[in-house]
Amino acid sequence: MTLTVDPDTPPPRTRHSVLRRRMSGGWWLTRGHLHMAYLILAAMSGTGVVYRLGFQSPGWMALYALTILWYLRDWRQSAAILWQAWPVLMPCVIAMASTLWSVNPPVTAYRSFQLTMTTLIAVRIASAIPAHHTMIVVSLTSAVGVALSYLNSIVTFLSPAFHPNGALKGIYMHKNSLAKATVNAAHGLVTLGFYWRLSILGMLAAALMIPVLGMAQSAGAYVTFAILAIYVPVLWIRRWGGTARRVALLFSLMVLFLVPLAIYISGIDALGLLLERLGKDSTLTGRTVIWAFGLEEIANAPIGGVGFGAFWSVPSYARLYIEAYVDEGLYWFHNSYIELMVGNGLLGAVTFFGLLIAVVIRCFRWYLQDGSVTSGYYLFYVLINLVAALSDNVIYNEHSIRHMLIAMAWIYAGRALGRWRDVPPRI
Repeated sequence: MTLTVDPDTPPPRTRHSVLRRRMSGGWWLTRGHLHMAYLILAAMSGTGVVYRLGFQSPGWMALYALTILWYLRDWRQSAAILWQAWPVLMPCVIAMASTLWSVNPPVTAYRSFQLTMTTLIAVRIASAIPAHHTMIVVSLTSAVGVALSYLNSIVTFLSPAFHPNGALKGIYMHKNSLAKATVNAAHGLVTLGFYWRLSILGMLAAALMIPVLGMAQSAGAYVTFAILAIYVPVLWIRRWGGTARRVALLFSLMVLFLVPLAIYISGIDALGLLLERLGKDSTLTGRTVIWAFGLEEIANAPIGGVGFGAFWSVPSYARLYIEAYVDEGLYWFHNSYIELMVGNGLLGAVTFFGLLIAVVIRCFRWYLQDGSVTSGYYLFYVLINLVAALSDNVIYNEHSIRHMLIAMAWIYAGRALGRWRDVPPRI
């Protein structure tokens, strides 16, 4: 039996210093409170909760300003943090460098700046806020957003709004955004249930997300939601010791890979049946057509791509065809990996895939080391979104909480494994 303690308890010296400040008449608003407000703002902006409220752009501008001020306030501490975080920042460097050969340099420069700032915000959060705090805030933020969206479908307290692909879903910009938020909310609710020792309640709350998936009508969301079926046993067995954890992870991976293989061998067209129930066609609502054009673009510029985010900003036969026959307002390939290769080619693929592999390995080792709910959350958050990236742009994307969580998972897992050295602020 292995004793596991999930909450990260702050050192006594920090508590006493805060207490002395309050007793001496100092400010009650501590650095911890400021950091938590910063995290909540990032979670609300990164999950799209504030999109329909018109606060998305001001929220990111505020985050940009706070981030730059924090990094400049103590440049020595910032330099030490960024030096350790270089693997997380390398994909941003490649994205910014692609401005030099981009088919639309201003767009690439602007979007790569946004990607870099998104990553710097993630690094700042992970270097200042404990892993379990981030887990709780992101989980509750997604859950609140989904609840408000479902409530809006019943009461309609938000005015009707439209997107090129149809009516906006609740407080989110598109049905796919609602679908991704619903999966992440369900994952978070299951996690918090185990974290607060209310596992049954957490699973019931996650089950309540299923009607919202029906609103989103997303086949990819149903697939990633199903991954929770192997996540729950991993959390349940985590306290049985190191061997049981290894068995649980091995079982999860076997299920994750063998079930689709068994379905394929059996000849059952599970995907076709799911698409038929959702009223979608065999092209995944045009995704296969879009992917085919994306693969052609990769072959045309395999080394450095056409520039991060630049493909959809210039006229081309592929773009005109896609907009005419698939989706009028499309500006991504509905596949993070194709988007990455089109924008940054092999250079981007090597750096970003290298980061993804490092994150997964670190999170696996973190879970095997202490078996905490927090480590399980980050491991499966990464795995779920790696699967989701096959049908939507959820990573390597600016202003995305999912991209931020991958960067934060690398730091949090490194801290737990002793491979990240916290840098105290200069007094």
